[in-house]
Amino acid sequence: MSIKATMNTATQALNAQAQSLSVISTNIANVNTTAYKLQNTHFQTILNHVRPGHGNGPQSFFAVDTRDTRNVDKQGFLQNTNRSLDLAINGRGFFVTNTATDGGGIWQYTRDGALDGKSIRLTTDSDNDGQLDQATLLTTSAGAYVYGWQADANGNFDEADDLTKLAPISINSNEIFPARATRNITLQANVSAGGTNRQTVGMPFVDADGFSRTVTLGFTPIPSQGGSYTLDLNSLDTAGNPVTTIVALADAAGNAIPPTLDASGNPLPPQVRFDGEGKLIEPPSGRLIFSIANATGQQLITMDIKKVQQLSDSGDLTVFNLDQDGYLQGRLKETYFNENGVLIGSYTNQGLRPLFKLPIATFAAQNNLDAKSGNYFVQTREAGQRKLQGLNSVQGLAQVISGVLESSNVDLADQFSKMIVTQRAYSSSATVLRTADEMMQQTRDLKR
Repeated sequence: MSIKATMNTATQALNAQAQSLSVISTNIANVNTTAYKLQNTHFQTILNHVRPGHGNGPQSFFAVDTRDTRNVDKQGFLQNTNRSLDLAINGRGFFVTNTATDGGGIWQYTRDGALDGKSIRLTTDSDNDGQLDQATLLTTSAGAYVYGWQADANGNFDEADDLTKLAPISINSNEIFPARATRNITLQANVSAGGTNRQTVGMPFVDADGFSRTVTLGFTPIPSQGGSYTLDLNSLDTAGNPVTTIVALADAAGNAIPPTLDASGNPLPPQVRFDGEGKLIEPPSGRLIFSIANATGQQLITMDIKKVQQLSDSGDLTVFNLDQDGYLQGRLKETYFNENGVLIGSYTNQGLRPLFKLPIATFAAQNNLDAKSGNYFVQTREAGQRKLQGLNSVQGLAQVISGVLESSNVDLADQFSKMIVTQRAYSSSATVLRTADEMMQQTRDLKR
């Protein structure tokens, strides 16, 4: 190798070590950056020149070059923040963002879940107060809009692997949860075995017009049949007037069983029966059907009485648990993400409803994504095809954790160790360059 070639090699070494120090500096600077992914400098040989050999063929001399890689697939530690809009992906994948609200901007992918909100005015008036709704668009800390699948009217998602099927996630502060009429009631109670009078239980329900009302079910003992009771039902409308009500036994499919008729062809009240241990044996299905008159017609309610028993008590019916599935009208109170990345709306009527679902974008070679300013990555040909997946549809892919952020995966101790080695390598390369320069000067002085 000539002295000139030696100087070239030393110069390239200085450039390579300078690049390594630049990467180390970037890693240390971003040690506290949310979800920052470590960058590494890899050194590789590069041909400097070829000199004719002496019997063994030409001799090749190599300098050094660098190639930078990024550890995108290495998970950072998860740190609690207790902030509802902070999200972390525990596992593979990225959140999907776009720089525009219509999806016409740049699609970018990030693991930085420190989300913020941007207020916008909608063109709707959900609560009919004469003012347009206010909503919040979810954005990343760098300002891109977070996208997801929007739930349909039934709370279901079309989890298509298609960016055009996504919408910017927005939270309508004025959203109303409409009233839902009661369809099912579940009762867990004890009918007193020692009682000789009619025992009743009043049960609240939501009628088809969205109003809260009460229906009363009565158990009247049949003296000649131990453990047997006739049933009766009554209810009042919102003005306090009695309305037509019917109670019937139901079969296993939930259909009303035709009543038993007396000698005159009139229907007899339905009966329930308990065995000697106080267990319900009639009806075998453990179900009743209520028919209650509303302003808009008859409302059918199925009642589950499987957990109603008959044991000795004070003479009155004792209620242990009572549930019904109706809702009064409610207003959006708060939102939160569950572990499947579903944004749940919680309403003042205790109702819960899915609003949006975060898609998780995955790539075959995610380390080859192109890093951009703002903790973003963009797709490259080397990273492979993008795939959008819902968390609960792929076992073991990842989970979204609320109130947590992913820290950088930079190891400071490792970076300081590399910095020391880089400093020594740079100093040594500088010494080689200086020595080669001195030898060149000596060669030049030979001409004098």
